[in-house]
Amino acid sequence: MARGLRTAALGPAVLALSLAGCASGGAAPGDGAAGGVRFTPLDRLEAVHVAGGLPADVEGPSSVLAELRYGHGRLMAYVRGDSCGIVAVPEADAGAVPVHLVAKRPAGGEGSSVLPAGPYNSASVAGGPRTWASLLCAENAMVIEYAFGGQDAPQQVRGPVTVTRPGARPATSRIIVGDPEVRRLIEERIGTGWVRP
Repeated sequence: MARGLRTAALGPAVLALSLAGCASGGAAPGDGAAGGVRFTPLDRLEAVHVAGGLPADVEGPSSVLAELRYGHGRLMAYVRGDSCGIVAVPEADAGAVPVHLVAKRPAGGEGSSVLPAGPYNSASVAGGPRTWASLLCAENAMVIEYAFGGQDAPQQVRGPVTVTRPGARPATSRIIVGDPEVRRLIEERIGTGWVRP
């Protein structure tokens, strides 16, 4: 494991920081996806090629679904088996702490369905005084919030991803990974005053 790398892997814990949802095989009543809409599972989305790949401590076959480049480094969102993960890797001279965060998809009857087409599990980690990340993971979506003290929005984004900046936290990126319909539903729910768990 890289020096200073902080790792968290949680099961069905409820996210204490801010973050929003993931989707499962179909829409639940009231989710705004009538007619039994089926979403594309994360592990069937097209992976993006990233130079250098994931760090060596990410064991096993993984697919990177999104890459975001910031002034201080990059964040990669990936899937591996029954888990979602993110890795934030700083540039050598950025002075940032690397962050590695993993959450498993919920098993039968577990997880939370606060957002469309749940359930999902959550995890969060602090990488320093003003650096933190949180992650929600389900079969069909990941929702990430990432803050690196004082850093603005990402300069480059690749993959099936939507990035917004929550108004109350301008240095935070909210990153939704999934097919277009899942991202739209989650973004709509967040935009209508969703109360975080």
